[in-house]
Amino acid sequence: MSIFSSLSKDHLNKLNSDGVIIIPNLIPESTIDEIKKDTSSWFKKISFNNRISSYVINSNQWIEHVGLCSLESLKVALDISFIDFLKEYFMNDPSLGAISVQKKIFSEKGIPLHSDLGDGLSVFIYLTKPDKKFGITEFVKKTHLCKIDKSFQTQNKIDDATYIDLDKSPFSEKDIIKTHGGVGTVVIFHRSIWHKLPKFNNAGREILMLRYFKKNTPSNDHLVKNSFLKQLTPIQKQVLLENSAEKIAPSISELGSNKESFGVYKIPDWKMYLYFLKFKLFSKAKTS
Repeated sequence: MSIFSSLSKDHLNKLNSDGVIIIPNLIPESTIDEIKKDTSSWFKKISFNNRISSYVINSNQWIEHVGLCSLESLKVALDISFIDFLKEYFMNDPSLGAISVQKKIFSEKGIPLHSDLGDGLSVFIYLTKPDKKFGITEFVKKTHLCKIDKSFQTQNKIDDATYIDLDKSPFSEKDIIKTHGGVGTVVIFHRSIWHKLPKFNNAGREILMLRYFKKNTPSNDHLVKNSFLKQLTPIQKQVLLENSAEKIAPSISELGSNKESFGVYKIPDWKMYLYFLKFKLFSKAKTS
């Protein structure tokens, strides 16, 4: 049976209305264990910031091309029932814009309220248990429908991201929903919803992160093992490989830094070296 077969019209309506749905413990632990087994060696064997394998940015370590190491991740991201759900949501064929695994390797002061400001859906699949000690994302329901005046925005001088002070915002009275559940919890949210990550004290949170868009919308170039592709159906391949971007940042670069990226990912080489050195000397999550 399909992992996402329990998704219903009610889920779809709630996603449209609230901008976010949280489905605790949806992905079987056996599937999560398989994904973690596939990706753990890529985390442990990292020797440099290299986008083919794994790279470090500030408090995060990433595997960008999960299709090179984890067939199970691809099967989850391209689950047929989920593709059908996405078709209903977009009223169009979907495209898998990005698939990656993120591990928190240091504690954080948190990420203020912000929006990814875009169309499409983001999905977090928790490979570890959501817990405020390790960082859980909070969403302000229905804010994907809000227009925000620039006067409410605050500027973060470190990474040039745009944030909002929740207490001073037009939606300060709206409901906040916190990620909850166990291993395998799935969070699906509109990319324009406002959300934040409160301070957490323990490293080690791992999430399979997915982004979906309508067909014919620009998406990342995916690197995938040919042996994995052979196990996908034509529909799954279409969702994975559909890419109509006229201008795409390189899929492979020597450093994790990508000079053609925007915002927090446009990082100079010296800072990437610093992140990597900090990771090698001080990270307690690197061997977990």
